[in-house]
Amino acid sequence: MRYPNPCHTPQTPRCEHGGSCRVVLKPKAAPTFACDCPVGYTSSFCELEIPNACQSSPCINGVCKLNTLESYSCHCSAGYRGINCEHTDHCTINGTNPCKNDAQCIPEDTPRGYRCICDQGFTGKNCLKDIDECMDRNSCIHGHCTNVYGSYKCKCQEGYTGQKCDTRFIPCQPSPCQNGGTCRKTGNLTYECECPSGFTGKHCQENIDDCDKHQCQNGGKCIDGINSYTCQCPSTFTGRFCQIDIDECALRPQICRNGATCTNTIGGYNCICVNGYTGHDCSENIDDCMGAACLNGATCHDRVGSFFCQCPPGKTGLLCHLNDACTSNPCHEGAICETSPIDGSYLCSCPSGFKGTNCTEDIDECLDGSPCEHGGSCVNTAGSFRCQCQRGFTGPRCEININECDSMPCQNEGTCLDERGGFRCLCMPGKKNANPIRFVFFIGL
Repeated sequence: MRYPNPCHTPQTPRCEHGGSCRVVLKPKAAPTFACDCPVGYTSSFCELEIPNACQSSPCINGVCKLNTLESYSCHCSAGYRGINCEHTDHCTINGTNPCKNDAQCIPEDTPRGYRCICDQGFTGKNCLKDIDECMDRNSCIHGHCTNVYGSYKCKCQEGYTGQKCDTRFIPCQPSPCQNGGTCRKTGNLTYECECPSGFTGKHCQENIDDCDKHQCQNGGKCIDGINSYTCQCPSTFTGRFCQIDIDECALRPQICRNGATCTNTIGGYNCICVNGYTGHDCSENIDDCMGAACLNGATCHDRVGSFFCQCPPGKTGLLCHLNDACTSNPCHEGAICETSPIDGSYLCSCPSGFKGTNCTEDIDECLDGSPCEHGGSCVNTAGSFRCQCQRGFTGPRCEININECDSMPCQNEGTCLDERGGFRCLCMPGKKNANPIRFVFFIGL
C-alpha cells in the first residue's frame, strides 16, 4: 500500500526553526515523522526554545549562531568586527576598501582603525603613491629605465636582454619564434623566423587571415583557421561553401501543418494551405466569423474553412435570416417538426398511425389488409387499431393460441388435447367423458 510522505507539507515546513524532517517507517502501519532540531530548540516540531547563550543577544551588530547551548559565534554585519561585533571594521564600513591599487586592508584597534599592505610598485598610507623604480640603478643594468604607474620598463642596449637588461643576447637562445616557427641566426646579434604555413610576422605571431578571398556562398560566414577556413552556413544551405540548398520539404515532411502542400524554394520553402488555414506553416485556423454575417442576434461559431450560426429562437437558415416555421408548433402532438434551412418551411415527421402535412390524418390500419390473425376482426382507433379475436386466440393481433388444457379440465387421469377454440379429453378405460368437448370463448382486445 502506498502512503503520502509525512514530511511533505503544502505550505510551511513540517519542522520549525530550521529543523530537519525525517521519515520514520513502522511495520504494517503508515509512516510517521520526527524532527531533528538545531541547537537551542526542542519538542515535536522544534517549536520550543531551550535556554541558551544567544538569548541574551550578545552579538551587538550581527547575528548570533549557537555552537552549543553554552557557546556561540557572531556573524557580523558589514562594517563591524570582533567577537561580539562590537568594533567598527574600517576596511568595509563604507562598502569600499580605503587601501588603493589592490592593496590589502588589515583592521586594527588603533585610532586610524586599519593599515594597508601595498602591492608591488606602490607605497604610502593608503598605497596611493607610485614608486619610481628607476631611482634604483639596478633596475636596468645595461639599458634605459622608464617609470610607469606601478612598475617600470627597460630599453636594453644592443647585445643585452632580460627584464633588467642583465643578460647577454644570443640569437635563437631561446627561440623567440612562435607557433612552430624556426629561428635562424643571421649575425652576432640578429636572427629571423621561418614561419610555418598559415603564420606571418617577425616572430610568426600572426595567423594569416585565410578569409580574405573566401568562397562562402548564400550568406555563409567565413571562419578563419590555420592555413584554411570553413564556412558556417545558414540553416537553409549546406556544403563546403554553403552552395547546396537544403530541401526542407524532404528533410522535414511535417513542416507544413494541417494537410498543407510543401514546395521547396532556394533558401527556404513555401506552404500551400488547405481552405481554412493560414500562416507560414499553415498552423493558424482562419477565423471565418470575421467576415460572417449571422443575422438577428445569432452567435457565430468558427470552424475549419467555414462557420456556423447558432440562431436565436424563432430564426433559422444558414445566416439565421429566415423565420422558423416550427415555432408555431404546426405538427400534431407526438410528431417531430423539422425546419428547412433553405426557405424556413417545416416538415412534420409523423408518429406511427398518423399521416398528412401536419400529421393530423389518422391511418386506417384495417383498410390495407387486416393486421389481425386467425380470423380476428380489425377495429380502427385514433392512431392505432385493435383486434377482436376468434374463440381460442388472444394477443394484440390474435397471434397467440389459447391452450385450454392449461386449466387441466380432464378428470380421472384423462389426457387433454388442445384444439382450435377448445379441447378434447381422452379418457382412461372404464371412464366416461361427461363433457367430450368444451368450448371457451375469448374476445381479444
